[in-house]
Amino acid sequence: MKKLALLVYPEFSLQEVMNLSRLFRWEYDIFTEVISSGKEPVKSEEGIVVLPQKTTDEFSVEDYSCLILPGCSDLTEVMKDKKIFEFLASFRENFDFPIGAICSGPMLLARAGVLKNKKFTASVFMDFFDFCPFLERENYVAAPEVVSGNIVTAGGNNFNGFAVKMAHLLGLQCSDRILSGYMDNWTKEDYEAYLPPEAVNEVRATFCDF
Repeated sequence: MKKLALLVYPEFSLQEVMNLSRLFRWEYDIFTEVISSGKEPVKSEEGIVVLPQKTTDEFSVEDYSCLILPGCSDLTEVMKDKKIFEFLASFRENFDFPIGAICSGPMLLARAGVLKNKKFTASVFMDFFDFCPFLERENYVAAPEVVSGNIVTAGGNNFNGFAVKMAHLLGLQCSDRILSGYMDNWTKEDYEAYLPPEAVNEVRATFCDF
């Protein structure tokens, strides 16, 4: 069975993708392989250090069942990583290979042009649409998860639903409640948060360089 490719970068969220990794391993015997732009150790936002097994240069679509992008508590470093975005940009015209991105992970896909004209969701403040031109406000959907063709995007608090939607996208038999902790009670407003006014200029300055 092909492996699941987990793309990691500094401050990535390990907990958002571990239920997915567990589900794929124990239900479908699909192992996770960690990839990154280099072979150096990468520290998660939880402080856990992982060692990439392959680089993005060594990645081959034929070896994997899907590509997963976790969220990231601080996008500063990954936004400067040209290799990451060159790698992601290679999927712009690939409408078959399954890709999943959770929390702020969809922002990386959007900046690489992979989400152009595609419906998506993400854990982002609505203010980001004002200073991140690569984020298409008209295609944002305020919901726990969105499936658009070969891509699943999800909010960071919907990690179980994200895992299930990825299994469904791959055509795997999977109950909608195979894991616990689903987003049964949510409102559109839960996915339309705004930055505190005093933080807007600081965050704007961070993203204007990208």
